[in-house]
Amino acid sequence: MAGRLRILVSGVDFGWGSAGKLSSILESLCARTAATVIGLGTVLGRPVLGDRSVTEWRHADPTDRAAMRALVEETNPDLALVVLDPALATALQEADCPVVYVDSLPFLWTEHDPMPTEVALYCAQSTLPLPPTAAGVLGGVRHLSWVPPIVPGAVREARESARPTATGAARRTTRDDGLAVVNVGGLHSPFTGTDDPSYLHLALPPALDALAARGVRRTVVTGNVGPDALPAAPPNMTVEARSLSHGDFIELIASAGHVVSSPGLTSILELAAMGRGALLLPPQNLSQVLNGDLVAERCQDALRVPWPTHVMSRAEITAWHREGEDHAVTRIRTRIAAAASTAAGRARVAASLAEPLAKGLACTADGASSFSPVAASYDGADRVAEAVIALASQRAAGTSR
Repeated sequence: MAGRLRILVSGVDFGWGSAGKLSSILESLCARTAATVIGLGTVLGRPVLGDRSVTEWRHADPTDRAAMRALVEETNPDLALVVLDPALATALQEADCPVVYVDSLPFLWTEHDPMPTEVALYCAQSTLPLPPTAAGVLGGVRHLSWVPPIVPGAVREARESARPTATGAARRTTRDDGLAVVNVGGLHSPFTGTDDPSYLHLALPPALDALAARGVRRTVVTGNVGPDALPAAPPNMTVEARSLSHGDFIELIASAGHVVSSPGLTSILELAAMGRGALLLPPQNLSQVLNGDLVAERCQDALRVPWPTHVMSRAEITAWHREGEDHAVTRIRTRIAAAASTAAGRARVAASLAEPLAKGLACTADGASSFSPVAASYDGADRVAEAVIALASQRAAGTSR
């Protein structure tokens, strides 16, 4: 490829996982080639991309075909990199902009979910086994390429620094046992339309109480949550809310004595790549239910805290899943909101979660429970970055003939 790469990038506004993937890929890409990066949408995830070299941000409406074509003509990109936004990927491809699409949740899809089957390259992240429904849907993708888990270079470096030295002595990052991180992620779904504090009201208070019982003195709550949304802190604990860039988040996780997280796949994989574990809070959405399965099957079941059955049962979630992600997420969020709607309902959930939270935190004490068995390699970001450069080079060569 001759000259500077011009690339449009976007991650779907559903939690922060897509922005985390985008950040990791851009880190690898910009280490390999000079690039002008133009961001589309990704409003929710911009804090995560704070330390990445996005030149400018543009609005993109995938339902307006004329506007999409005008955007492509004006920005004149070599190609686009889109994470988990099938509508935008399809619109860009139809506007004659080649798209590298990243699907971090290929195990999730059914025939009811939209799929950008005609993109120039479809990079599916390999983690959970594919159920028959997902395998059938992915069979219709024209240019499918499987990639290992996508994590940032800093995470992989942290894993290497934790390996034993040549003398056999183990390197260990100093961790503050009085510090905990509770990661709630993006707290947003495009299917529900508005931000809803119900999840925070149900999951945070019992988690903070369980951490206080283990002697934690300071807890940092990460995600798109402001200080006004935090519950009252337990006695002898300070609680603060912070919205961090990807790199700062990794540094904080590395230094914390305790990590509690909603079960987003990006967070799980980054912890696994660092050789760390965490206690997983009850799920916010459908993919997080399946992500919890991954940890339960390959690590320990006690590290995954489910909702009590009076909020929702696994049989109900499985039935909702058969109707597609939109259907399932809407019902999961509705049940969470209903359980959080009264003080009595919140107290009942807190009482139900107290024992599994205490048991799970005991399992994570002293770093004894790592997520490392989740995956064997973590160079997916490099693989996608290399594919982007290769596709841009092919297109440049074809144009020059």
